[in-house]
Amino acid sequence: MLKFLAISNFKLIDKLSCEFSPGLTVLTGETGAGKSIILNALNILLGEKPGTDIFHDDTRPVTISAVFSLPQNPEFLKKLHESGFSHDEKEIIFRRQLSLKSHGGLNNRIYVNDQPATGATVTTISDYLLEFVDQYQQQSLRDPKALLRLLDTYGNLLPLRAEYSSHFNTHRRLEQQFKEWELKISEALRQMDYYRHQMAELDEAGLNVGEEEELLNRRRQYQQIGRLRELAREAEELTYTSSSSIIDNCYRLQEISSELAHRDQNAPQAQENLTEIIDTLQEVYKKNSAYMNSLETDEQTIDETEERLAILERLKRKFATDIEGLIKLRDELHKKVGRLENRDAEKEEMTIALTAEKQKMLDSAAKLSARRRQQGVALAKTVCLHLVDLNLPQARFTITQEETKASTTGRDQISFCFSANPGEEPSPIDKNASGGELSRLLLALKTTLAQRYQVPTLIFDEVDSGLGGGTAAAVGRKLSDISRECQVITVTHLPQVAAFADQHLVIDKIESSETERTLIQLNEFSTTQEADRIHELARMGSGEEITNAAEEHARVLRREADKIRKEVN
Repeated sequence: MLKFLAISNFKLIDKLSCEFSPGLTVLTGETGAGKSIILNALNILLGEKPGTDIFHDDTRPVTISAVFSLPQNPEFLKKLHESGFSHDEKEIIFRRQLSLKSHGGLNNRIYVNDQPATGATVTTISDYLLEFVDQYQQQSLRDPKALLRLLDTYGNLLPLRAEYSSHFNTHRRLEQQFKEWELKISEALRQMDYYRHQMAELDEAGLNVGEEEELLNRRRQYQQIGRLRELAREAEELTYTSSSSIIDNCYRLQEISSELAHRDQNAPQAQENLTEIIDTLQEVYKKNSAYMNSLETDEQTIDETEERLAILERLKRKFATDIEGLIKLRDELHKKVGRLENRDAEKEEMTIALTAEKQKMLDSAAKLSARRRQQGVALAKTVCLHLVDLNLPQARFTITQEETKASTTGRDQISFCFSANPGEEPSPIDKNASGGELSRLLLALKTTLAQRYQVPTLIFDEVDSGLGGGTAAAVGRKLSDISRECQVITVTHLPQVAAFADQHLVIDKIESSETERTLIQLNEFSTTQEADRIHELARMGSGEEITNAAEEHARVLRREADKIRKEVN
């Protein structure tokens, strides 16, 4: 529920704060006193886009904050966690600060539990915390999507609807994939011969990773084979074949080292080191000899190397890629041609999956439709009972359901039908319901939904406009009924409604002596201010001149409201 609201520098508000109670809270005040300004500020806090005309004083920022108790709704807690906010505390705090930029526009900062947030995030979160019921919601009774959502909420059908929606989205995804597959296959079939020609050419080339580098190395070798042989021969002479080769000198060093050691025990011992060096040099000699023998290249080998390199170069130019790219293209062509050749089997597999998912979707839709038909009867019956309480005893309310094209919400088109007069068949409410009748119908629906509502706070903005007398009292009773299930805050001009309040807030306009500007302030009647409350109800009923009769009528309204609430409790 909404626990606290604070507003500063917003339109006619300098500073205003209020704690809200459970049950039914009413906001009253003279016409034009600024009741809607408070709701406007709350709407802006929770994501509505503000204009630049919201500042009481352009030099100061607008600050709006609200504290809500944290509902233990698993879906809400999940959404809160997904949005990056903790739900360890028992409260959730929204704060928004707006200031004018020097070059125009607004600086906008939004916080949830003192963490920066976006307007979209706040709107998503706040949808779980409160709902505004106003003239716009009356219009929503003419919106088939809104009606369907209302019925599903009443019937606790949202989980079943989500199950259906999952099947619908899966079927739509598979259907799209199948269409895309058919287009690709159709295009590929037109190029089938071309693909096979390319594949055959690449297969015939017998491509291997690393082959090109090996051929290039071979080319570099025969292009400089004379110099290579010359260097290899010189290396052979230095290591072994010449009369003063390194190996011969090492042998001589070994003899000298041995004689030195024999003559003087302090002489350096080098025999073992020299042995290792000789072994290494002999290995070098062997490898060099083998290398010299490999330098024997004939003209046939040269021709074969050049021919192979020419083939590879031609393929690289033709397909505009390197050898690795050619091999990858060859493998892809094999897959593509293989897929085309086996397209009937793939089509059958996709068709089976698509048909199975479609059947799941249809079965789920049928189950959802049957439950909606059942719950629609129950909802209409209960709403009719509440319409009787709201001084529409002859009203008839029915819910029609027609099958339509499958969508994310099912295969049902819902219409709310209404007639206020006997002998008149119910017809869609967008054709025959007046504003006052729509107000009462909306209130009957909200009363019916109250026990199943997951939103802990409902805010009614003058939904009783245009009503009076016994009907107004009936509206007050219904708002009081709803407030036993969730917190209700309502703006009203009717004393018959205000009489049922558990918390009564009055909004007054005052003239500021400092700024010579009009401001609004919010006052609450405490339990010890019953006389002031009676005075306010009398003002609401009679206007500027408050007579004794008006005050006595206000006392009667209070006694009757208290009696009704005690009987219900």
